[in-house]
Amino acid sequence: MKHFSYSFISFAILTALYSSGALANADDLHRQCLSGVPQFTGEPVSGDANEQPVYIEADQADIVNPSRATYSGDVDIKQGNRHLQAPEVVVTQTGEGANALRHAYANGVFDYRDELIVLKGKDAKINLNNNDADVANSDYQFVGRQGRGTAESSENRENYRLLKNATFTSCLPNDNAWQIDASEMKQHIKEEYAEMWHARFKVAGVPVFYTPYLQLPIGDRRRSGLLIPSAGHSSRDGYWFAQPVYWNIAPNYDMTITPKYMSQRGWQWLGEFRYLNALGEGKIFGEYLGDDRYEDYTGENRSRHLFYWKHDARLWDDWRLNIDYTKVSDKRYFSDFDSDYGSSTDGYATQSARLSYYQPNWNFAISAKEFQIFDDVDIGPYKALPQMDFNYYKNGLAKGWLDFKLFAQAVHFDNDSKAMPTAWRYHVEPSLNLPMANKYGSLNIETKLYATHYQQKAGTGVDADIQKSVNRTIPQIKVDLQTVLASNETFIKGYTQTLEPHVQYLYRPYRDQSNIGSKRYSNYLGLGYDSALLQQDYFSLFRDRRYSGLDRIASANQFTLGGTSRFYDENANERFNVSLGQIIYLNDSRIDENSEHSTTGRSSSWALESNWKINDQWNWRGSYQYDTRLDAVSLMNTSLEYNPERNNLIQLNYRYASKEYIDQNLTSGVNRYNQDIKQLGSTVAWEIADNWAVVGRYYHDITLNKPVEQYAGVRYNTCCWSAGVGVRRYLVSESDTRKYSDSKDTLYDNSVSFTVELRGLGPNDHHSGLVDMLDKGMLPYVKPFNL
Repeated sequence: MKHFSYSFISFAILTALYSSGALANADDLHRQCLSGVPQFTGEPVSGDANEQPVYIEADQADIVNPSRATYSGDVDIKQGNRHLQAPEVVVTQTGEGANALRHAYANGVFDYRDELIVLKGKDAKINLNNNDADVANSDYQFVGRQGRGTAESSENRENYRLLKNATFTSCLPNDNAWQIDASEMKQHIKEEYAEMWHARFKVAGVPVFYTPYLQLPIGDRRRSGLLIPSAGHSSRDGYWFAQPVYWNIAPNYDMTITPKYMSQRGWQWLGEFRYLNALGEGKIFGEYLGDDRYEDYTGENRSRHLFYWKHDARLWDDWRLNIDYTKVSDKRYFSDFDSDYGSSTDGYATQSARLSYYQPNWNFAISAKEFQIFDDVDIGPYKALPQMDFNYYKNGLAKGWLDFKLFAQAVHFDNDSKAMPTAWRYHVEPSLNLPMANKYGSLNIETKLYATHYQQKAGTGVDADIQKSVNRTIPQIKVDLQTVLASNETFIKGYTQTLEPHVQYLYRPYRDQSNIGSKRYSNYLGLGYDSALLQQDYFSLFRDRRYSGLDRIASANQFTLGGTSRFYDENANERFNVSLGQIIYLNDSRIDENSEHSTTGRSSSWALESNWKINDQWNWRGSYQYDTRLDAVSLMNTSLEYNPERNNLIQLNYRYASKEYIDQNLTSGVNRYNQDIKQLGSTVAWEIADNWAVVGRYYHDITLNKPVEQYAGVRYNTCCWSAGVGVRRYLVSESDTRKYSDSKDTLYDNSVSFTVELRGLGPNDHHSGLVDMLDKGMLPYVKPFNL
């Protein structure tokens, strides 16, 4: 195979020409750039311009006969939106009436403009019956958008302009940062793109690249071609370069294929296909690396890939189809490769499909779900295949007093490991709710019944004696009281304060559920087939259940006491809120005789949530949990942000989670260091003088006394080009390479990336790049709660 070698800068700048631009909100730079291009003034004339009358003003007129006239001295010709000014113009007419052909010949330097272009040249022939014009030695500039150039000769027709020995740039006048010279250039007006032959790309007047053919957009329409490339260097990937190729297949179909070369891994291919048709809308994305040659990669399969499919469809009037499928070749994939479709911090990937049918009072769905776990375990979680759900709602029973709801489910659980038991679960859950409300508050009394039947089949493991048939029936009653008390008499003048007490009583008797599912592997897989302990916060205090799924429904005899207070300013804007609550256990909450699965003590942790909009620039958010059993803080998060305008911000973050909380509530792979998590972080993003945008991010683990992630990015923006560089250093998992580690237990990946972009070629593409840089990283930017 023949190889070609080009400099990175020349190739990157050239291929960036094909980009259709990124959509972003208009900013000051965008307005400044538009102020440098001509705008159409006056009242636009509607209708066919070729049928409009011609108005001529001049200092002198020499009319030889009705077919020829010579105008001289500040000649001004107008026809519809067309406007021609020249020192001398000869107007000819051939024929009479509707078939008459009219031409204007401008001699000497002239100025022509309409709603699309401003044209200055020397000598022109203009057809006044249509939009045809032949011009010599012209300077042109687009109206209302960036784009200008010169041409030795130009043939302007209704649907295109053909220019000989021409130039083009999106830079404003007096700025020659980049320019394309072509022996021939054809600008397609309606399709909004330009073709160029024998094109030379110049940077600051210096030729850097030649191509026999080039195509680039000159409008808002999507065009097939090369998009903005990216390049960089990483400790594990080596030097890398990625060049997206965009294919605009049809108005409702498109595809982007990105070949990516990594010097230490090889070629990776990325492809994205988007569609919108009668069957729905969706996206299919894939990544493939045929032979990962990275020397420290110890996986058995050197071929590595990712597949993603997202599909949403409305079939007929009442049917819905939803598919969300993500699968990778190996457990380390998201640790080794950055992807928009998963992260190593997620711990798993999901493959699910759901077909549902909706009616006013009921709905039915059949679905399948499977998980791919990234932790190093011998046995993975259960898959639900198939799962059938039925919901029925009927409000206003008993003369409008009662609301009835029925949930029913049938699901089959299977596992890739033959050692694990399998099961069918049949569940029925009827409930009656008595809602009462007035201007002072609301009282809801709900009674519910959990009726479940299991048909279990033993695997080849230690659960051979599993109980084949299990029945479980659990009644429940819940009483929920809420009220809102408002007062203008507060300690802050001009503010209105509300007090919103929330009291809930929940009762559910104890049932031993140790005979449901595997006993040996319950510590990792969760309890039963699809149950795991739910994470705790203030809002979870008022949940019905401690566990997800239906296999573990804990007993309950408890009161939940909580409340929220809010402060509103004189414009009724919420400026501050705080919520505090706790569960009081009248009896321990249990699911079996194992004490590890029971609550201890007479109360849960105190849970607090608070948000404070200090002013239009400052926002604060915090959450706090205090474990009364351990007499210690179990969880705390806080964020303070200064956001004066647009995307400019400074944010400080702190998060803490105790080892006990992590072990109880999160997956086994989260706390690999077996200690508390204490992390302090900051993010800074700023647009400087409309041209510079900088982002810095730093997260430090106080317990390890090591940085978790460091990132610095800078981008320089002008009206016609942009360039950026980002430097990142972040902690990777222990199973990754030790080649670049600072110590035995702390492993880092160091990377640098580059972006080059030509601007003014697409709609509203003058974005600062802050949003793109903020989205990158292990811990992406999250805005504090906006009141």
